[in-house]
Amino acid sequence: MIPIPHVFVVDDEEPVRNGLEKLLRAIGYPTSSFASAEEFLANDAGQDPACVLVDIRMPGMSGIDLIEELHRRHRRMPAILMTGHTDEGALQRLDALEPIGFLEKPFSVVQLKEVLARIR
Repeated sequence: MIPIPHVFVVDDEEPVRNGLEKLLRAIGYPTSSFASAEEFLANDAGQDPACVLVDIRMPGMSGIDLIEELHRRHRRMPAILMTGHTDEGALQRLDALEPIGFLEKPFSVVQLKEVLARIR
């Protein structure tokens, strides 16, 4: 049996983080959340198997910056990026990062489950 991945939620909006944590736990995923990319990196969060669900636009380090930094550190965990504001420049940077999913806020539980199923 393939273990269920731990999902790290990284979003600067507390209600979004809390809601995603509750939802992920309700559908069977262990989860932890962080208010920023810097906080995630400082905690050296890294359980195997794991996935990061990260907002693209945050103050300080963006979600894309976070994924690039994880690659530099040779910590390639599956990434799902989410945004409420689609940005062409950001989308171009995403191609090189090969995320397993991209979700536009607001997204449905079904959409989230479909993306998470790609890491199992």
